[in-house]
Amino acid sequence: MGKPKIRPPSAVDSLSFPVFGLTWHGTPATPKNDGVSFTAYCGGGGSAKTGVGNKIVCDLVAQRQQRGGGSGDGQADDNFNSSDTPSFSRTTVEISTGEALCFGIHAFRPHDDTLQMIRLVACIGDEIFLYGIPITNHEGAPNNSNISILLAKANVGSGYGANVATYTAMFNAQHNQLQHLIGVGCENGHLVVFEIQTNQTESSSSSDSPNNNNNNSMMLKLTKVIECKGHTKAICAIQFHPRGHELLSSAKDGTARIFSVATGNELATMKCEVHDPNGPPPAAVPKNDPSKSTIKTKDPRMMKRAPQILVRGCAYGDLEGKMIYTIASGKRGAAYLTKWKSSSSSSGGGGPNSQQQQQQQQQRTIHP
Repeated sequence: MGKPKIRPPSAVDSLSFPVFGLTWHGTPATPKNDGVSFTAYCGGGGSAKTGVGNKIVCDLVAQRQQRGGGSGDGQADDNFNSSDTPSFSRTTVEISTGEALCFGIHAFRPHDDTLQMIRLVACIGDEIFLYGIPITNHEGAPNNSNISILLAKANVGSGYGANVATYTAMFNAQHNQLQHLIGVGCENGHLVVFEIQTNQTESSSSSDSPNNNNNNSMMLKLTKVIECKGHTKAICAIQFHPRGHELLSSAKDGTARIFSVATGNELATMKCEVHDPNGPPPAAVPKNDPSKSTIKTKDPRMMKRAPQILVRGCAYGDLEGKMIYTIASGKRGAAYLTKWKSSSSSSGGGGPNSQQQQQQQQQRTIHP
């Protein structure tokens, strides 16, 4: 059997502005919830005054299965069948970010979703905004109606600069409840974790504008849980452990790190490299040239000044969190995908002495 052929994309959209962030979320249809495929991207090229608006563009496709008559009491219909003919609706939503650029977005939908909305976290300046995009259109509204609801917002810290965000749901045994957490990676190298909570002081429906400063009018609130420090430069990517108790991050300081969500302690550090492990060893340095200044090489190990290493991405590779992937490069040239294996995996947030992890790595080159 031959190699599978790569199929061309099913659609190509021309964009009028630079894109800095992209996210996708999808869930199948169930007896209680419609199936969704949600895509969003953010960016811009300046202020709205210049004609290049800064905005977030969302595309939501909802799949609703044809159900039986139902009981009419709001309970799940027993006649639901995944093979029934589905109906689809499509909604396009644009959210203006004004004169500020949005650099990172993340879409998710909680398992216990009672609002029937896709949640979208947007990183804008020193703040994060939690939007809700309704899956089911309001009665009488067209399918392409521009509807977004600002559910909550929070300031990550003065001068922090929110870059990237992620979400997880984690069971808190101490309080016997499910916690919904948002992790934010910042320009100053800090990680900030917030918990999504119901806003008991909600007084009215909220606006979808990022300039709305009335937090009491929002459905939800974001409460700061912990702040993790360790990186010395801007965060490029973050991801929660599959079980939620750890936070993985990578940054422009050449490292990827693991932090405890419970304590904020650093549990492990992975120092990434940008040379081909399968290539020839570094050339010998002549005794009369200790400065290496006359050696022409692209191997960073032989350069007079080591290049800055940017760890642009990181991700867990299994449900136990024992396998981690990072991708690193210099400011230019080839990028390197590294596979890290952890000799131990923690079961909860403890101190660094009880959470030490040894890392082994295998590399392969990925050409740009």
